Amino acid sequence: MTYDELCEEYAKTDEFMKPQITHRDSWWVIETDLSTTFERYESAKRSTEMPDNRYLIDFTTGYGARLSAPGYLDCTDWCVFDTEQEAIDYLAETYLEY
Repeated sequence: MTYDELCEEYAKTDEFMKPQITHRDSWWVIETDLSTTFERYESAKRSTEMPDNRYLIDFTTGYGARLSAPGYLDCTDWCVFDTEQEAIDYLAETYLEY
């Protein structure tokens, strides 16, 4: 499945969330008390402080994938993958209901 095909499949659903996949980018891998999350390097670099409940554990590069509601603040957490195809497959397998 390509990114365009993924977007077409989401358009057929009633979901207001749309897929987003970044170009290959740099990411901080951040562990919280509950899970591991990813934050783009550029936006994390602007922040001089991390809240007490966040611990930086690694730095990686890859394709970020998430769902986002255009025009709203709603979105899922970023997940980062080595290839764009892995990111597409993750969004299709995790969020599309066949």
